Amino acid sequence: MEQGDVDSNRQAYWRRSGRLAICPLSVADVAHQNEVIEQVTLRATHSQSTPTPKITDGFIIFDIERKLCHQIFVHRVDYRSGFSPSIGKVVKFSKRCYAPCRTKKLRLATPAYYRDHESLPPGILDPHESRIKKDATPWARNRFPYGSIKIKAVFSSDSEPWVYCASHLSSYHTSRNLKAKFSDEYDYDAATEIQDVDAFAMWLGIDFALRIDKDEHLKLGIPDTLVYRKSSYSTNLGQKEGVQNIDTVVHVYHGPVHYEDESGVIATNDDWTDIHGAVRAYFTKRTEFEDQSEYRFAVSTPGTPRDEIFELDISEDLRQLTSPK
Repeated sequence: MEQGDVDSNRQAYWRRSGRLAICPLSVADVAHQNEVIEQVTLRATHSQSTPTPKITDGFIIFDIERKLCHQIFVHRVDYRSGFSPSIGKVVKFSKRCYAPCRTKKLRLATPAYYRDHESLPPGILDPHESRIKKDATPWARNRFPYGSIKIKAVFSSDSEPWVYCASHLSSYHTSRNLKAKFSDEYDYDAATEIQDVDAFAMWLGIDFALRIDKDEHLKLGIPDTLVYRKSSYSTNLGQKEGVQNIDTVVHVYHGPVHYEDESGVIATNDDWTDIHGAVRAYFTKRTEFEDQSEYRFAVSTPGTPRDEIFELDISEDLRQLTSPK
């Protein structure tokens, strides 16, 4: 991608004393990426599969000091029904020392962390975290017509993201109740507003890309390695010439959590395969947690996380998008 190859109102710009060159993808580039995703999805899945989340924004990040290139894709998702209320302010409730407007590090965790750690308090511990349950009874009855058969199938992903959780406040009533709930149940004494969720998702992806070490933090399988071998770019920025491999590819998904106890029906063999259902699982929780009104950021990159916790250094760009509430 050439430095000037962006829309006139989305010019590449420099940040952090010349360390980074951030080149937004043009509107045409984003549209092209989504067309490719749609075609691949049509070939790889059947009509009942979960649609692949579209890219809402994208960036090429050149790290001038380290001579590295990172690609960030942002996806804004909402799996709620069309009758759901609009999203109001997005607020992170926490203990004061962990408030993103104060702390030096942002703590991200994999869904497995919230599933497996029995020491976590109720409401944070969730054995069903990032898993979708479907009713497979129609499929079973088509094959075993005699007798009473009921089957529930649980779907999850082998490779999970690191997630960061907040809440969205659609009304003053929601805000008051959540503040009291988190204070009483978890001793949270701070509320931090995320002023622009799209910009926050962008800088979360950038900070993550600058911090992640593929050898230290990830287990890369053969498909993951091939993704990086086939990811390339060209530039005239001067630190590298010609076509080079992209060093890190990061996807940031963000949106409100959808609450439901069952997420569909399995009636045919095709219904057992939903290769794009993992993202929906990251944003689906049981209805017993509905009062948390969660808004989630999920950071994903090729490979499987080695550790359940990821301590992310907060840049000033990310911090400026938050304020005490």
